[in-house]
Amino acid sequence: MLASPIRCQSADVVFIRSARGSAPEQQELEVATRFYGLGLKVVTAGTTHNDDLTLTEAVDTNVSLAVVIAANALSQVNERVLLRALPRRPEGSVPLLILGVKPETDPTLLKTWSGGAVVGCRRLESSFHPRYAVGRVAGLTEQLTGLEIPFTRKSTFYFTLAEHSQGQEITKVRDDRQAVPVFIEATLDQHSVFLDSTVSPEGESVAAANQDSAVSAFAQIAPVIMFIKYCAGEQGWHALHHYANLTIDDPPLVEPYGFLSYEGLLAEMEKHNFHTTIAFIPWNYDRSDAKVVSLIRNHPERFSISMHGNNHDHKEFTDYRSTPMDDQVADLRQGLARMEKFQAMTGIPYDKVMIFPHSIAPEKTLEALKTYDYLATANSANVPEGSVKPPGLLFAMRPVTLLFGGFPSFLRHSVAVPIPSYFTAIHKFLDNPLLFYCHHECFESGVDAFNHVADQVNGLEPDTRWRGLGEIVRHFYLVKRREDSNYDVLGFSANIDLENVSGRDSVFYVRKLEGDHPAIASVIVEGHSWPFELENGYVDFKVPIPRGQTRSVTIHYKSPVSSSPVQTQEASIRIYYLRVASEFRDQVLYGNRAGRAIVHFYYDGGQGPLRLVVWILVLLLFCICVGWSIRIIIRRRHPG
Repeated sequence: MLASPIRCQSADVVFIRSARGSAPEQQELEVATRFYGLGLKVVTAGTTHNDDLTLTEAVDTNVSLAVVIAANALSQVNERVLLRALPRRPEGSVPLLILGVKPETDPTLLKTWSGGAVVGCRRLESSFHPRYAVGRVAGLTEQLTGLEIPFTRKSTFYFTLAEHSQGQEITKVRDDRQAVPVFIEATLDQHSVFLDSTVSPEGESVAAANQDSAVSAFAQIAPVIMFIKYCAGEQGWHALHHYANLTIDDPPLVEPYGFLSYEGLLAEMEKHNFHTTIAFIPWNYDRSDAKVVSLIRNHPERFSISMHGNNHDHKEFTDYRSTPMDDQVADLRQGLARMEKFQAMTGIPYDKVMIFPHSIAPEKTLEALKTYDYLATANSANVPEGSVKPPGLLFAMRPVTLLFGGFPSFLRHSVAVPIPSYFTAIHKFLDNPLLFYCHHECFESGVDAFNHVADQVNGLEPDTRWRGLGEIVRHFYLVKRREDSNYDVLGFSANIDLENVSGRDSVFYVRKLEGDHPAIASVIVEGHSWPFELENGYVDFKVPIPRGQTRSVTIHYKSPVSSSPVQTQEASIRIYYLRVASEFRDQVLYGNRAGRAIVHFYYDGGQGPLRLVVWILVLLLFCICVGWSIRIIIRRRHPG
């Protein structure tokens, strides 16, 4: 999706490779250029009699943003001819990257191409707990400056610098014994030349690597990503703003709920500048305290509401053998009906962002979310149940995907485990929204438990916009400047608020991946029907926007032919007692040490029959408490 060329204008990165092969280098470049929406023009050195002319024609173009040379092709490239061919811009000449430097790379060539800064390359012997140490280079290292990032490669090489080298060390690999440069910048005849020695060895396929997170994916090709972003600027995919959010799952609007105090949390949000979304269970739509309702309604800049399932009776959106599709659709509809009543009763708006309880639903349920005009889903996994995670680094580096049903599925991160500073920095560097989540027990240590994460985010990017999930979904899209100074837009949601922050009137060419179902009924811009085209699974349309203004875009889908009335009341005794038992756990058991021990044992350590025994004991304790409460009420009403 990020690389789709249709209707999108892309600038080029020129890659000069060797006829002997430069597969690892080319794979890394393909990932990085696709991530930023750039074209990759590959030229093989040493294959024609007029190599100098071929290279000059390939490089000397207005759309060339960068030139990359595989280190094993250096001997086949005329240095002087190439430097003369590099296009010059007001900000300087097009940068040059030498990729895949190894110990066998000719030291004479390295010294020549680095302007004397590098005199050789060596293998880094086995290292304990290696990590990237990022230096400071204006416009290049950005949020990564000064950080240490886990180094995920099995081995690497490093540069030997001249005694009085003028080369700037961008990243080093550091362990407990040494720190050696692996990515540097040098100057050659007033041209910026970057050199990287961290490329994957032959036989390691970057394209097929199945990374488990954006952090590990980024670390795999960090220097190449940093270089391509630096060269692309506005002509590569980027977000207009940095977004962040904290979501607390489950709590009804009662004060307090377990360890959560809404009043206390508001005070911390105002002091540390963050926003909290309550993942609200629609079953609780008519059970809110007036005081909490007033607090949230009066502070929309700090609080928002999204949907957390419908009844939250464990995995109510799971595989279709356990819960048929019709039942899941009924829950989606009932959840909306309940939230509409909640909004009417409290005056608090809600975002149609579905946070599935326990795990994300199957793909067909995501298609149903589109049908009923949900905005997105946000979960601890963004691959639907029963689907296979796509391999490769591209998927891992973005926290949102449209590959399943054409519906935006966002990834969020638990704060129950420590959030390292490099995690935040990498997501900021990649322009990813940071969506955190927790439960009320996160605040067992105090209502200030999230403050250090908020301070970390705001410290790395002071302009971070803490918003509700709905606002983030509507405003998160990627843009890149075209050759004609208009903009391409890569959309994720069916509801987009397009901003023109360019300082000039511009046309925005919007493209969004769509699945086969449901079909698009219309595209609406500022209340007016708008022309659009469907081609190869994408919807395309263009919107002119005056400078400094915003245009609201909504894609409507064809709804089901008939819709039966939806009941908001729950007739199931099982669901009623399950919800009441859950609140008993949060409000009573968590309130004392013995109760917390029982809860932690059940969720963290209890297995098989023993877990069942614990659950029965909890139910008995719950029934005893209820019976005792009823007895007290009866005695008060009928004393003596």
